[in-house]
Formats: sequence, C-alpha cells, structure tokens
Amino acid sequence: MNVGQLRVLVKKLINSYSADGQLIPLSDNADVDLAIVDFLNTAYYKAIQYDPIEAVFPITQTIIPNLLYVYDAFNIKQHLDTDIIVLATGVKSYYFEVDKPCVIYIEESISGVWTNLSTITVTGITSFAEYSGLISPSSVSNAVRIRFSGSYPYNIRRTALYGYTFASVADVPKFKPYVSYQLPDNYIKLNKIVQNSDDRLHQDMIDYSIEKRNLLINYFYAGSFDTFYFKRPDELVLDSDSPETQLQNHSYLAYFAAGQWLFVSGQQEQGLTLLNMFDSFMNETALKNDESNSGVISYSEW
Repeated sequence: MNVGQLRVLVKKLINSYSADGQLIPLSDNADVDLAIVDFLNTAYYKAIQYDPIEAVFPITQTIIPNLLYVYDAFNIKQHLDTDIIVLATGVKSYYFEVDKPCVIYIEESISGVWTNLSTITVTGITSFAEYSGLISPSSVSNAVRIRFSGSYPYNIRRTALYGYTFASVADVPKFKPYVSYQLPDNYIKLNKIVQNSDDRLHQDMIDYSIEKRNLLINYFYAGSFDTFYFKRPDELVLDSDSPETQLQNHSYLAYFAAGQWLFVSGQQEQGLTLLNMFDSFMNETALKNDESNSGVISYSEW
C-alpha cells in the first residue's frame, strides 16, 4: 500500500471517508489530511522495531603489500636518544604514526650517500597522529629510508613503506591492524557480515568490531564482505510513497495513525482501541519474525 491508499484507510477508520453513501469532500477533511502523513511516519518508525528493514553494505578489501615485515611494523617502537630507521628498495609512498614532537627524515641512498628527500617536523601532539606521503626517488632501485629522529622520547607504530604510488596522499593506505569503514547514514543495527573470498569461501564473519558507527575489519582479510544491517527508512512524503516493511503489515500503520487522530481529537476511548490494535499487530509480527531470526530492534540502537 502507498500513502494515498493508507490515507483512505485512515479516514475510513475514523469514519471521515463517507456519509450516507457519499464521499466526504476533501475540504472537510483538510486537517486530517495534513496530520495523516506525520502520524503514518510515527507508526512507520515504531513498526520497524518489530518488522526490521534489511539492507546490505558491500565492502571489498584488498591488501597493499607493505615492504616491511608487517607483524613487526604494527608494533610500537620507542625512540629515546638514538635514531630509529626503517628502509626498503622500490619505495614510492609511506605511512606511520608518532605520538610526541619529533623530526622525521625521508632519505634516498644515491651512489651510497643518504640524501634528504623531505623533512617532517612534528609539533603540538600528545597522542598518536597519522602521517603519510608520496615519494619520488631518483631511481626505483635505490634504497629509501625513514629516519625517526628528535631530541625527546616518543613512540612510533604502524610503519609502512609501499612500492606503489597513489593519486593523492589521502589515498595512501592507513596501515592499521583493523581497516575502518564508515557505516551508511541510515544504519541502525548490524545483522551479520558474510565473507566472500576468492577461494570460494562464503561464511558468516566473527572477527570484526563496530566503533562509533565505523566497521573495523582485520587488515589481513582480503575479499568481499557483505554487511547486512537493519536500516532507518526514508520518511513517507508523497501519496505514491510506500513503506519498505513487509506488504502484509502496511495497513497496520493506518490503525496507529487513525488512533492518534482520534486520541488528540478528544475521542480517547476509540483512539486507544485502535492504538492497542496496532500494538497487537506489531507483537504478532515480532513473534513471526522471531521464528525467522529477524528479531526486534530497540530505539536505543539508533
């Protein structure tokens, strides 16, 4: 059913659709028509607690090789009074994190002499900050190193040297144990994540976490990940708009809208009857969905 059809049902439930076999003029129902869509949307958002709307957020993750030994590169290293150096051949970009003021040199070995390509002076930080960049060595066969220097102790972690260039510094991969993906704006609650890999693996995934509406997936997992989640639907606006809940549940929205109209219009008893019918319909829907493992969504998840 669409909004236009639900509008008619609401009017029938509140006995404002016809009189003596004749349709009541639209002008006589102007206040009802103005309120109906708002009441339907309130019912809609209540209904999806019992009849969730599932959507999928596809993710494809591929690993850009780190020229450093990756397991060690994740670890924290402490700079005290001696420079810490990481190097590789064929470097075209880099990423690292440091947590205190320091000086970092990007250097290339040219004819056996370490030549400075760029200097990063870090100031004003007290926690780990990310740094990345592109490198253009004079020869890809020359060794390139990052030399972590400075006058004070600080920590270094998640260091990566990549043998690839990127369209911009922002595209240089963040070398983190878990890769972060921002969830869609209409995300309410996660249902499941299905991992699809090149070796025909298709299974529910358990190694992930969600933090501040970001999905974190292990850096070493490659493949496609289908993130199934329950979504917040768009508001109903036009008469042609239809709810995304199950078709058999559409008419229930009209019972709530009609009950609300009657209640605020001073007909509390009749209004409560329809509102209780809506609650009963939703509870029945929840029981049916429980049998199919759909579950119930709480507003606290929003």
